[in-house]
Amino acid sequence: MKPNPFHVLGLPVSASDEEVAERCRELGLTGPQEAGALAEWAKDELMGFPETRELHVLLEVPDTDYDRGERWEDFARQYGRRPVAFDAGSGPPAEAPRAADFDLAAVARRLLDGMLTPPAVDLRPALDHAPVPLRLERPPLEVRDVLFG
Repeated sequence: MKPNPFHVLGLPVSASDEEVAERCRELGLTGPQEAGALAEWAKDELMGFPETRELHVLLEVPDTDYDRGERWEDFARQYGRRPVAFDAGSGPPAEAPRAADFDLAAVARRLLDGMLTPPAVDLRPALDHAPVPLRLERPPLEVRDVLFG
């Protein structure tokens, strides 16, 4: 199964045909031959039949942002180094934590407590803006009313 063409080209669903063609050209020139062939397929999918493009738009995750080059470089520059140097420093070398260092039962309990706690619900907006007006002049129907008229 092939990926979504927008993902292959790294473009948003609002990209024009010119942007699709330009991105396909870039990938064909800079990437390996397989990436160029996949980019060509993605271009054909998006610039071919309008129905095919609409299908791919519908299947794309909403608000997807593939333009992450600068943000990724900033992240790598800021967090690219290891936070702890296990082999440097004074004293005996520090060891990396092992699985035995963690209480997995406590972790599972904490996760389940968070997942099983129901969220707080505010019913006031639903009552104030009910899709059907609440009128209780007459008592609601009972089974005998429906069966015997």
